[in-house]
Amino acid sequence: MCPLNYRQRLFIEAYLGEASQSAVAAARRAGYRRPDEVGPKLAARSQIRAAIDAGETVAGLRASEVLARAADVASADLLGFSCLDELGVARADLKLLHRRGLGHVIKRLKTGRDGAQDIELEPKSPALFKFGEHLRLWKGEARQELTLVQLAKDLKERNERIRAQRENPGAAGSVPG
Repeated sequence: MCPLNYRQRLFIEAYLGEASQSAVAAARRAGYRRPDEVGPKLAARSQIRAAIDAGETVAGLRASEVLARAADVASADLLGFSCLDELGVARADLKLLHRRGLGHVIKRLKTGRDGAQDIELEPKSPALFKFGEHLRLWKGEARQELTLVQLAKDLKERNERIRAQRENPGAAGSVPG
């Protein structure tokens, strides 16, 4: 299968975006001469259909899923899913990786002729940078993190104030002077 050309990629992008899944409108936006004829034919091609389906899957991710995947990439450690075989060679346990749902953290996996695996994980820096942006760390507006200890202290203080108001109801509303 040959890769998609520029106009086909424009068609897919328009189909998923502004054209609202209209093949004719997407073909028109992609610049085809006869969009009424070309659009439905393009949408029916298996390679383009697969790209559209993949785009719908990616576009269908919720924000929480995107953050979770970025967190997986940022915190992924090769030691978490590798093991030593009987010869003492480190191997990736792909079944474990699949069970944990972490396939997206691998950028490249290649097995040499000698059986040695060359594994490259997705880079952590971009994922960490995106998290920093999300938490507004780079603008000095870091979100306040609430720990359980701080929450317990706040609840205790609030409970003490409510108890004091119940025991002495007149003192809470009195104003000096």
